[in-house]
Amino acid sequence: MGAAVDVPFCADALAGSDIADPCHVQINRLEHDNEKIGYDVSSARGWMEHIEQCDGQLYGVGAYTVIRCDASYTKHTCNWKIWGLDFHTSRLWSSYRMLIESLGSDFDENTDEKEITRRTVRVINALLDEATLSLLEESMEDIHQLDLEDEHLTRTLMLTVLWTPSRKDADFKESESTQPIIVRGHAIFAGASRAQNCKEDSLPSPIAACIAVPSDPTAEEMSLLPHRHRNDSCLQIQSTHFVGAMAKISSWCRSRRPLEDSNRFKVPGSGVGEVLLVGRARNRAFDGKQNFIDSLEVLEGLITNFFVIYKDGTVRTAPLPKVLPGFVRHLVLDVVNEVQELVLDDLAPTVQDAKDGLWSEVFVTSAIKIIVPVNRVLIPPTGGMESITLWQSDCRELSDYPFTQLIRSELIKRGGDGAHSLKR
Repeated sequence: MGAAVDVPFCADALAGSDIADPCHVQINRLEHDNEKIGYDVSSARGWMEHIEQCDGQLYGVGAYTVIRCDASYTKHTCNWKIWGLDFHTSRLWSSYRMLIESLGSDFDENTDEKEITRRTVRVINALLDEATLSLLEESMEDIHQLDLEDEHLTRTLMLTVLWTPSRKDADFKESESTQPIIVRGHAIFAGASRAQNCKEDSLPSPIAACIAVPSDPTAEEMSLLPHRHRNDSCLQIQSTHFVGAMAKISSWCRSRRPLEDSNRFKVPGSGVGEVLLVGRARNRAFDGKQNFIDSLEVLEGLITNFFVIYKDGTVRTAPLPKVLPGFVRHLVLDVVNEVQELVLDDLAPTVQDAKDGLWSEVFVTSAIKIIVPVNRVLIPPTGGMESITLWQSDCRELSDYPFTQLIRSELIKRGGDGAHSLKR
């Protein structure tokens, strides 16, 4: 069955903007492009960068998370499945605490966790209500065109929640404010509608990935590249403040831009869909330029977690606290522990292992796309040499990724741990 016409929906939400009515959630529909402000706020990234630009690094940088919400709908009803709501809320708390402590203050233990969580749920529900209206109002033509009067369509919503400090938290001064955390949300559909009977667990097309190493391969030059893990996991948001790699902080949207240089890491025509952050492998010292790259371990992508299945059945992904504890990463680890043919290791995959031909299957994970197979890992031009292929998959068809397919199928079965139902 073909895909339906795209539904042009994008909205953001702000909870409790009026202290007199903390239960109020303000919803705004967003245009897909706004030349006046210089950011495409229809993307969650552009939206967060715009907030940082407007409110500054003290008030505009916050902890955020991206939640996958799957809609199953007809022309009359819409039911939602939310992936990992409790996990995302818990990580928001830990990320926000690390952010506040990085700014030179102790986290306010008197913060009303239940109230902030309730406000977050209100923002999520308000955005789901707005998305439901969009689906039911604008998708009737799609349902008619696809002859699905008695069937359901499905659609995935990318929902971003952002917590930023209020003046009280950012200035560390007493205040009568009852809202120490400002809760915002952003939602946009990811992909087109499709019939519910379409196979949901099929693998997407493989992508290439490129490791982030400097053109002059030295440890000193490496330190100048943006990293979430500098100095044992650090993301710089100001010249003197750092947040660990386990925190999901919105300033990374801006900081990572040099790693997305289309002439350096994402070279046009290379098929590169993700850039991989690297660091020094355990028990491997940087020894000049000759073996600098060989001494690296692969940590994570700019917006993904990174996994390698070795030819002997070992599965490796960089351990905490070197990387972000992603929701899908968490699910993958559970699945791997249940597959008899696979053994989970606590070491990160290394460049040397790839060169030695030990890698078998490679994939990246994210909240929205779940699992995406990787068919090539590239090393960008370094030391005057052209870009080279570090590793290339032997798989020619999607069916040649057996363990990646198995893991994805299991994730689809157990993905949503909560449901939000709306009927119109």
